[in-house]
Amino acid sequence: MNGDRSFARAVGARGFLRHFRRDRLTGQIATGLVGVLCVSALVYGVGTASARYKLSDVGAWLSASARGLVVHANGLAGKVDGKAAVVPQMRGHRIKIVQDGTTVLLVDEDTGVVSRIDPSQLKITTSRQVGGPGMQVLSGAGAAYTIDLVRGTVQQIDPLRLTPVGAPATLTAPLGQAGIDANGGLWVPVPQTGQVVPFQQGRQGEPVAAGKAGDRLALTIAAGTPVIVDSTSATALIVRPEGTQRINLPAPVTEARNGVKVPAVADGQVVPMLGDGGALYLLNTGVGRVDSVALRMPDHAFEPPHVLGARVYLPDRTSGRLLVFNTDRNAWERPITATRPGGTIEVIVRDHMLWVNDPLGPTALAFGPDGRVRRIKKYEDKIPGSARRPLPVQANPGNGQGNRNGGGGGHGGSNEVPPPGRPAQPPQKKDPTAPDPPTPAASGDNGRIRVRFTAPAQPQGVYPVTRFVLLGQDGRPVADASPAQFAGNSQGGTFTVGGLTCDTTTHIYKVAAEYKGRNGRTAYSESGEVGATACTAPGPPTAFTASGVNHGANLTWGRSSGYDVTYDITWNGGSAAATGTSKQITGLANAQTYTFQVTARNGAGSSTAVSASANLDPAAHAKTYNGHHNEATNTYLHTGPSTTAPRDGSFPKGFTGAVKVICQERGNTVTDEQDPSLVSSIWDKIEYGGRVRWVSDIYVSTPGSNSGAFSSTLWGCT
Repeated sequence: MNGDRSFARAVGARGFLRHFRRDRLTGQIATGLVGVLCVSALVYGVGTASARYKLSDVGAWLSASARGLVVHANGLAGKVDGKAAVVPQMRGHRIKIVQDGTTVLLVDEDTGVVSRIDPSQLKITTSRQVGGPGMQVLSGAGAAYTIDLVRGTVQQIDPLRLTPVGAPATLTAPLGQAGIDANGGLWVPVPQTGQVVPFQQGRQGEPVAAGKAGDRLALTIAAGTPVIVDSTSATALIVRPEGTQRINLPAPVTEARNGVKVPAVADGQVVPMLGDGGALYLLNTGVGRVDSVALRMPDHAFEPPHVLGARVYLPDRTSGRLLVFNTDRNAWERPITATRPGGTIEVIVRDHMLWVNDPLGPTALAFGPDGRVRRIKKYEDKIPGSARRPLPVQANPGNGQGNRNGGGGGHGGSNEVPPPGRPAQPPQKKDPTAPDPPTPAASGDNGRIRVRFTAPAQPQGVYPVTRFVLLGQDGRPVADASPAQFAGNSQGGTFTVGGLTCDTTTHIYKVAAEYKGRNGRTAYSESGEVGATACTAPGPPTAFTASGVNHGANLTWGRSSGYDVTYDITWNGGSAAATGTSKQITGLANAQTYTFQVTARNGAGSSTAVSASANLDPAAHAKTYNGHHNEATNTYLHTGPSTTAPRDGSFPKGFTGAVKVICQERGNTVTDEQDPSLVSSIWDKIEYGGRVRWVSDIYVSTPGSNSGAFSSTLWGCT
């Protein structure tokens, strides 16, 4: 995949926040910590303050809190190329690392102190108290902010000096975890109002409605674009410059008691989501599709999932391992040990690499887009900023809570990491002789649900699989799904259930390996549940145009991608719907400009709106006609469509010359004095003698003039 070259091109890619924590917090917040930090920031092993170090462009800062360090690792080389020591007062505190290019900040979550590391000197240069517990700090695309999640304040700061820039903004607390998009815009979820509030260069923008007041909102910046998941209503909102797109998610998303778990940042357009258990959901924001994958251990405690390349990485804190799902092969690969069972697993995605780190362990893992992994020794001494003498090893480290010196605790001493692509070991079964269940994944489109599954290799001594069966939510085989017949070399297959309605219904399925069990009875070895709606959210309409007509507009657009699509049309104070690719809008007032928006929707969600404008100026449709019925006397012209309006000149007696008629409007009724059969309440707005004036339609030979009706060729004035 030319990974090394693509990594090298990724210079300057944004970083993002990740926790680094200890198992137990120590002591109380030190008095006068800010002053101590300012005078005590040190780097162990650096000879002079003027020393300069060049770190790799494709790398990440990682915590090594067992020794009070933060280290910089080179992802391509799989080595640490720089270390900086945290001051003693910060040891034992909950620390976050904020990294964006040359901006590297340490956030002490217990004290609210932020410190800046100068990567060129490998030392802390600035420290400042910016708040208290519940403070989030973000840096990206040249912007930096502090967000007090408890008090609801948002403050832009100088990323170098850590000083405030401008006045703070106050939102309705408590706030959700915020993020910075590719353009340096800050997005702050406000669950109490159901909105996400943008900031650009410190200035607050117009809030975007993401859900209802009180909904559970979670934000991911996917490929630089904000995506807000509302787990209360099971919807996701994608916020793009041209508009928003709403996608319906499978109903089980709403079952997450504390909302779904999503990553703060996604490298590509796929946003992985995890609820309380049962299934992993993958939202492809580019095409509006949601896939679900059954978990093999749904009762474990997981951290938010991440996606890089074709693989989904799910940190399992219960086992201390990283679960890896290969979307190309539709199979779980062999888990990778990341920490001791119950330990902390940090995951960072930056520069098209995924980093997995245990703050208290001696190693970290760096994954490339192809799944290749490198093991990094964080305590390597022969690097810039490293300690000249090893720190003493504590006796009984962690007071029995895990080996903080780095050995044991599930880490082991080997540098070998299992290669990608090896199958995962199945969980322990109640019946050891039952076959292992398949691994299913589900997606929907065009009124059908497609359930793909992978059959695991069956060990010796188990009941043979006779076939694979699709089971519905009631646990019974689905009648209208053809069974996938098992062959000895079969690695999987596909079930398709058709004839479904494109709506918000989530169809739940399992795939079971059917076998003849005890006493020759048919039995099933069932997978976990997967679910999907029967269609994907449509893309936006294309080639949208709006052309004005008298008191209306003709709209046309290209068909959207998607199944069973309806088009919603809105304009200044009005709305309509269409199932085709055109719509005639009537009943509009002339002499105005209307902006129309068209949004495609179906049961899976709605697209981004597209816009077009139509100017209903009647002057652009003026026509020229001759005067008539002016034989008897002069015909008076007026300043308005009424005989009571002031007179403004006249047609001379016998006038049959050309008159430019701009538009028509109904006024008071006029009866010709010489010919009582000539009666009309229609008035013409004309351009005559270099001025705009009004005259009764009786005296201009427009179509319909003699009948007292509006002309079919002229627009109304209003």
